[in-house]
Amino acid sequence: MDEKHIQIIKDLGFDDISQETMTNDYWKKRGAESLALTTQDREVYGCLDHTCGHGTTIYDIEGTEYLDVTGGVAVRAFGLRYKPLLDFEASINDVVREFPGADFDGIPQTLLAEKLGKMAPSNQKRQVVFTTSGGRAVEGCMKSAMDLSGKQRFVGFRPAFHGRTGYAMALTASNSKHKSGYPQGVDVIRVFYPYCYRCPYGQNVEDCNVECVEALRYALQLEGNDIAATVMEPLCGEGGLIVPPAKAVKGMYEVTRDVGGFFISDEVQAGMGRTGKMFAIENHDVVPDYMSMGKALGAGYPMGASIGPAPMFSGPTRHSETFSAEPKMALLSLWILKHLEDGDFLKNNAEKGAYLLKRLEELKDKYEVVGDVRGLGLMVGVEFVKDKKSKEKAPKIRNRVVKNAVQKQKLWMLGSGLNTLRLTPSYVITNEEIDDVIDRLDKAISQSA
Repeated sequence: MDEKHIQIIKDLGFDDISQETMTNDYWKKRGAESLALTTQDREVYGCLDHTCGHGTTIYDIEGTEYLDVTGGVAVRAFGLRYKPLLDFEASINDVVREFPGADFDGIPQTLLAEKLGKMAPSNQKRQVVFTTSGGRAVEGCMKSAMDLSGKQRFVGFRPAFHGRTGYAMALTASNSKHKSGYPQGVDVIRVFYPYCYRCPYGQNVEDCNVECVEALRYALQLEGNDIAATVMEPLCGEGGLIVPPAKAVKGMYEVTRDVGGFFISDEVQAGMGRTGKMFAIENHDVVPDYMSMGKALGAGYPMGASIGPAPMFSGPTRHSETFSAEPKMALLSLWILKHLEDGDFLKNNAEKGAYLLKRLEELKDKYEVVGDVRGLGLMVGVEFVKDKKSKEKAPKIRNRVVKNAVQKQKLWMLGSGLNTLRLTPSYVITNEEIDDVIDRLDKAISQSA
């Protein structure tokens, strides 16, 4: 960090900051004392430098350069400090930052709602509720489904991740630490997520009879079909980057509709063009009743959106938040959506994702501990096992690979589920950078397996 930015911090009242304090150990210790422990792993990651970085390149405060394949956990669609976005943001710096959008109308918010409603796959008119996170966007969809249906039960999956607050956490089932000891917000009928690599019904993808769909039908017969909605990730993210077959998603949708329930597609991580489609559910040829959005939608700011049928609620004041697509944030989101369309990023994401999978298949062929690689577009997972025959999950190997990748190969990455790597790079990643990712990951696996 240069003297200019150190001085900025000093001017804010922190006289103890200096070049001598710019070490990972110092800031990890200081952070551990004041920040409540959430998902940090300070044994693996250093402290990031907020003053520099570009594209897929990030730095820690000691100046170490990393190649980033997290994309800010799918938030940074166009990478760090993307100049066209920075230029646009500079042009709107004089707009009013805050209007209580749930109480008063504003042009940017209305235009963004119109845009999302028109972009969403639909066979009916759409409305939108804005929020401050993806989890809250899921809850907005759930509250609307309960309000319109008069029902309060939901279908959820195992594994699944929809957020860590209230109703969303009730649907989440990807790590016991997320919810152990917390009360259940709503009643959930839970079935297996379509996980073909580990099909709980012992079927093969090519000739399966979608027993997972029949399991949902059976669960509804036994537990009651009075459901408000089924909530499903079109690509399971936190649970292990699992790609379900389209016929299974379609089957889940049809069973849900047969009993009069709504179908909610959680697009928070997989949406916004990441999979090569604007909405990931489009990969499965299903038109859901609701879609929840977040992450990349906010252009780096905290924003989510619940998209649903019009009218979304039975009357006023049924749902609201203080912050609701503030003017600057809404304008930035509109810019992001237009840039995605104008720049042909959907096609590029599909092509780059196919190339990434092709290169990862080489590692799968090379290493006995790489059990499966899978993904859609730039949302890809690598699952680690003790050996390919047993498919026994190998979380310790995965953890060693992550630590080696970050600390030795300078490849900034995250895990997912119990034993999977998560690759969600920014859309500006090049094929040359993908080759670099593979080279670094190859070394990390060879030194960790």
